Amino acid sequence: MLSKHILLLCGLLSIQMSYGQIPDTIELRWKGIIDLPTYVEPFWQADTITDETTQVLKNENDVSGTLLFKARKILSVRSTDHSRTFVEGKDWVYRHGRIYLPPGSAVPFIKKEDLVYTIAKPGWSMTGSKPGTFVLFSESPYFTSMQITVTYLPAKNRTWKGPVPVSKKNDLPNTFAKLINKDSLKILFYGNSIETGRNSSGYLDRAPYMPSWPELIIHRLRAEYGPQIRFSNASVSGKMAVWGKEETANRVLPAHPDLVIIGFGMNDGSAKISPDKYREDINGIVTAVTAQDPQAEFILIAPMLPNPDAVQNGLQPLYKTELDKLARKGIVVADITGVHAELLKHKSYQDMTGNNVNHPNDYLARWYAQFITGLLLP
Repeated sequence: MLSKHILLLCGLLSIQMSYGQIPDTIELRWKGIIDLPTYVEPFWQADTITDETTQVLKNENDVSGTLLFKARKILSVRSTDHSRTFVEGKDWVYRHGRIYLPPGSAVPFIKKEDLVYTIAKPGWSMTGSKPGTFVLFSESPYFTSMQITVTYLPAKNRTWKGPVPVSKKNDLPNTFAKLINKDSLKILFYGNSIETGRNSSGYLDRAPYMPSWPELIIHRLRAEYGPQIRFSNASVSGKMAVWGKEETANRVLPAHPDLVIIGFGMNDGSAKISPDKYREDINGIVTAVTAQDPQAEFILIAPMLPNPDAVQNGLQPLYKTELDKLARKGIVVADITGVHAELLKHKSYQDMTGNNVNHPNDYLARWYAQFITGLLLP
């Protein structure tokens, strides 16, 4: 078996597929900006925290951004595209878990007052959760261009109190049998824009060109188990679980997947779909797949949270409980809702978003990849 680093560095996956088909071969290319083995190393246990993003916000008291863990040493502070390294003392100083900007700093920042406002800005606004308000919004690289990445050594007493994945070897026996025996394994991702990788730098074709989180998962699994793992991504932006159920016959069943990773929920929550209805729709996907392929198994993703100031803020926090009701042998739940909720106790929403409403940036997308991969490791 090739070494993990060779397999992970061999390329950014370029998926050439039609819905319902999992390709036997996948073209690989790599722009060489980031070190993928480092990017899939779990944040909660990594010796070095690499490229954690923070959005420096200016308010009446200071201009600063937050790190998840206290740092015993800052190794670098850079623009998210890695084109510029900021200088300690001149551009930034670190104190008690925060990056502060001194006068004259070249580090970009956003005024906190510009995040929520009462007069819409054409092309830059999303309706707010409170009547008469608007939220700063863009699907362009604007937010990632304003964020910075910090690489640091975390304090030795750092703690992570959020969910941590454990191997689901006993709960996904068919998947693990194929992985361990190095048999061909077909994985299908099925969800909405978050699952397509929207707002990741690779999706935006912007440095550092990080692959989508589904692609990161495949990179890591191939490094662990070998290149025989195949996949497709049948996700479509803007869709809800009811659409996923209705389209299962067209977009999932023809592929005969061994493992389906289902990620609907963000748009359902925004539309105030009841928890019971959401569970029924997700179960409809599972039922349709297992009726055809009884050995198929599933990972159900409890979604990240929307910006609480945006109109998309809804019932998303309630869906994890509903997914848990579906869990049994062959079906496990990835608690990204719990991960994001814990992160938001320590970092701002703007630290982790690609559009300031409901999409992850590279940093939060890496949590998706790291957590879900953790369920599939020995």
